[in-house]
Amino acid sequence: MKTVQQKLKISMILLLMGTYLFSSTPSFAQSLEGKWIPAGENGVVMQFTKDSLIIYNLDKRIDAKAYRVKDNGINIGTNQVLVLQFVNPNRLRAEKDRSNGSKDIVRLKPTETKLTSVEIKKTAYYFSNDDKKRSFKFNKPNEGSEKIFKLEKIDSTYFLSQYKNNKRGKSAPIESITPKKLVVNISAEKSMVLLGKDSDGNMAKTNTAFTSIGDMPIAEAILGKWYYKRIEGRPPLSNCTKKTFFHFKEDLSLETKPYAENFSNGNCIAGSPINGTYEIISDDKIKVTQNNKTEIWKIQSLTKTKLVVERDGRALTLTKE
Repeated sequence: MKTVQQKLKISMILLLMGTYLFSSTPSFAQSLEGKWIPAGENGVVMQFTKDSLIIYNLDKRIDAKAYRVKDNGINIGTNQVLVLQFVNPNRLRAEKDRSNGSKDIVRLKPTETKLTSVEIKKTAYYFSNDDKKRSFKFNKPNEGSEKIFKLEKIDSTYFLSQYKNNKRGKSAPIESITPKKLVVNISAEKSMVLLGKDSDGNMAKTNTAFTSIGDMPIAEAILGKWYYKRIEGRPPLSNCTKKTFFHFKEDLSLETKPYAENFSNGNCIAGSPINGTYEIISDDKIKVTQNNKTEIWKIQSLTKTKLVVERDGRALTLTKE
């Protein structure tokens, strides 16, 4: 029998999905097929098959609904109408109306790792922002705590799940795992890094103090032009604004090239370049100096093609082509 909590969660998700899901993608139904995670939902997975939407958590199926393609949309039950568009092939965005904002749904991706589940469970990890460097092993009780972190899996995607009194609390997909580092996607825009300890309990060492993508140094991964994609708490950026970029260079110089739209005629205007310098001062901080002003940007996540930094109190998402 479904619990009240499960029923509420199902209702919220189906309300989010709505009746018609519109997209400019020609093969919309085919593009939908696969597993998705609603942003902000702990351990909830949505799977589109050829004709059904299945909703389940890491334990069992919660509910299923038939759906059908209708014109350029999808019909699911009798819920109210929402607009759902592809932001990119791996992200959908649902909008009810402007006052209620939007919510993203992200495609579930396989965890990048060469380790077996047994090897992962043997490794002790600790949260990189924990000054006391308290470590844990998956599926093992934590000393002085009622919480247990469990390693769970759906297909090729591992999840880090937090349990208390044998009940699952928070759960998030794991992006990548090595003996030195584990990266968890705690939201659609933010990642959390856990560092590993060796068999003697020592902190995992690398060739440089600044690691990011696998064993690639941050100083190397950050090089190149990074373009505006999204600013937290602000409306979607125009195509013109998205031309703005930061160019991190090997000599530690930084060039910023701004673009802005002229609202009177719609022209995209390039601003004057702003030159400055940058310095990687820790594994999650960049010191940026421009126009005689120094700022500290906090790195929230970094991949080969996406950089998310906290700047001026907001998360700024940048992409590299």
